[in-house]
Amino acid sequence: MTALATDTRRALGRADAIPNNFVVPYYLSDRKLRVSIARVADRLYAFSDLCTCHPQACPLSGGLLTGTTIMCQCHGSRFDIATGAVIAGPATEALGVYEVQEVDGTIHIRA
Repeated sequence: MTALATDTRRALGRADAIPNNFVVPYYLSDRKLRVSIARVADRLYAFSDLCTCHPQACPLSGGLLTGTTIMCQCHGSRFDIATGAVIAGPATEALGVYEVQEVDGTIHIRA
């Protein structure tokens, strides 16, 4: 499991833009960081949008979300979006996960 990345809390957008069992990518330009926000069973999860498989990282936001498991569309690696842990390779490195919450209908992330 990876440690939660913490830095500055920021608003990303409307929470109702992410329905259950759906993933939406965001780009934090000041950090040059791609993150995905997923909603599963009415709970939000935030994690790195790029798969850790090498040599080429693929966007996980285009992968298959099943419960709290997301599968990379390029190489089939699977990750637990709650912890970032690798469930199945070829990836061996965990994903970064971030604190996320819904406040007054807006998604806030600490990244």
